[in-house]
Amino acid sequence: MSIKSEKQFEVIIEKLDQLLEENKQLKTIIAQKDDELSLLKEQNEFLIQKLYGPKRETLKNNPNQGNLFNDHLFSEPEQTGDQSDEDEVIITTERRRKKRKGLKNQQLSSLPAVDYIHEIESCTCPTCKEAMKEISTQLIRQEVKFIPARVENHRHFQKTYACANCEKNGTRTPFAKAEIPRLPLNNTAASASLIAETMYQKFEQKVPAYRQEAYWDLLGYPIPRHTIANWHIKTSQYYFEALVAVMRQELLNQKVLHADETTFKVLNDKDRQKSYMWLFSTGKYSERAIHIFKLGPSRGGSVPRDFLEEYTGYLHSDGFSGYNNLPGMTMIACLAHIRRKFYDARPKNYSSKSVAHKGVTLCNELFALDKSLKDLTVSERYDQRLVLVKPKLEAFFDWCESLTAHGKLGTAINYALNQKERMMNVLKDGRLVLSNNLAERGIKSLVMGRKNWLFSKSFEGAHAVATILSLVETAKSNGLHPRKYLDYLLTYLPNRQNTPLEAYLPWNPKVQMECR
Repeated sequence: MSIKSEKQFEVIIEKLDQLLEENKQLKTIIAQKDDELSLLKEQNEFLIQKLYGPKRETLKNNPNQGNLFNDHLFSEPEQTGDQSDEDEVIITTERRRKKRKGLKNQQLSSLPAVDYIHEIESCTCPTCKEAMKEISTQLIRQEVKFIPARVENHRHFQKTYACANCEKNGTRTPFAKAEIPRLPLNNTAASASLIAETMYQKFEQKVPAYRQEAYWDLLGYPIPRHTIANWHIKTSQYYFEALVAVMRQELLNQKVLHADETTFKVLNDKDRQKSYMWLFSTGKYSERAIHIFKLGPSRGGSVPRDFLEEYTGYLHSDGFSGYNNLPGMTMIACLAHIRRKFYDARPKNYSSKSVAHKGVTLCNELFALDKSLKDLTVSERYDQRLVLVKPKLEAFFDWCESLTAHGKLGTAINYALNQKERMMNVLKDGRLVLSNNLAERGIKSLVMGRKNWLFSKSFEGAHAVATILSLVETAKSNGLHPRKYLDYLLTYLPNRQNTPLEAYLPWNPKVQMECR
């Protein structure tokens, strides 16, 4: 081979190596693009599911599916999320609710009754023309009548008395005037019941002030929206904030708390786009049922740290980092959030053997097992959890550690493992629960209202929302009617003298008797 040919051959070899390297790089790029495309498809399916799919996180019932905590199932090779069983038959069963016998009569008996006695036109016998005697009175039907709301002008006259004898003798004449109960606010005709109704409509029925305007106009007493807002702010500042402060001290005395947070828009807040409303609740097995909302400037950890101060009990929360590094508290994770991550990771046509589906089912079985212990005492529940729940909880996290995945499934696995220590803390006390659903249900009351109210115009209004909603949700959790409770507070607090605020808390026996 000539020198020229050798050089040409070397050039060809060099070019071939270069092409092979470029091909390798292109294959790497294509693999990365495929991964990105797969993630985008997964995100697209997830968003479509969230937008148009069912909101309830329920699974189809497969009667052939066994208990996933059986040991041999943990040793089986896992299927990836995109695999499916073509021959799989999924059967959905529906259980019809049985009607409760006597429910209608029970409901009717709790209502005030008005009796109508229907008489015949003539008590004369059509045959012999003699007077007929009554032989029975039968109840033929019961009907529920709706009495529309109305507003009335209740006028209060004050009588004044003077001593005629002193006046006759020329001495200084004493006067005596009858005591008149104070209204909640000065310079307004609004009674306690009227203000309480505007609060009930907004915070329980979720009717914003601008829609209440039309309602009160139809009743013949127009109330502008800014007047309604002002009533709520002033009564909160004058009476309710001090009462909620007493409730907070009672809440901090409990050993188990729940916390959650959500965004809340304050229109006049020019420094930030959104504030946050935080909720702190007592536990399921706590002595007192208390829910306190607090407006915070951010989602940072300073808000729960300032609110909880020296609290040293257990705190249920989700995996949000704002709850990290709270001194003196034992954090409890939420199994419902772990389950939701696996639920969201299921592919569109998921299989009952897919990893994500199995993760959801394992969480379901943990919930079902723990639910079977709900009627036990605190100490019994603690003991039984160590025997029954602990091994299965450990098996669940061992299973998570054996998995490797990316995308939403990888996110679910990593989230579960990051929450392992906090989740295992649930075994430390029988008063703890597996999820933070108690706080999530409480915060939902605010979220539902926010869809209608949209925002608060000022910080004063936002603080009033937090204060009044705290009273409404706490009243409901203690079996009170929120309108009756608000009316009770607005009637008695303006006239309070030496009575301690503890006498107006929802669990006080007198409050329980008058506000149910």
